[in-house]
Amino acid sequence: MLLQPGEWYGKGSLLTEGASLGEALVCNVIVVADEGGFTLTGQVTAEDRAASQLSIRIAPNEVGTYTMDARVGAAALDGIAKLESIPNLGLLWNEAQTLSSTFTLFNVANGFGFRGFVRENQRTLTWEIAFHLKQDVIKGDNVVSLHRRRR
Repeated sequence: MLLQPGEWYGKGSLLTEGASLGEALVCNVIVVADEGGFTLTGQVTAEDRAASQLSIRIAPNEVGTYTMDARVGAAALDGIAKLESIPNLGLLWNEAQTLSSTFTLFNVANGFGFRGFVRENQRTLTWEIAFHLKQDVIKGDNVVSLHRRRR
């Protein structure tokens, strides 16, 4: 499974239908695993827009796929995903059936890619984000550099 616990940072773009240039997109997510599945919390920020909070619960179901419950900004979505083999795929929708989204997760260097579409009424958006696990820099008094410093 590509989804792993930790603090993930993502950068990418959001493209609206009819636009030739995408908006910068930044997403910070904390993934926590427990015996019942995964919980993702964080925020996503698109260029010139307010940050949207996100909360996603992913849990295995009895048929070998995963059930999803997602809150992104004001949108409440339910869905299903296949996360045990590559490519990881998912489908989300709102209760009124006016908003739907598809996504895929795939391997990229040192992380994973997240790409998808969202359709709301007559508007379509697409996004792609590269996520990398946050690596804390550990400093200590006993660390010595083996490289000479330039004078």
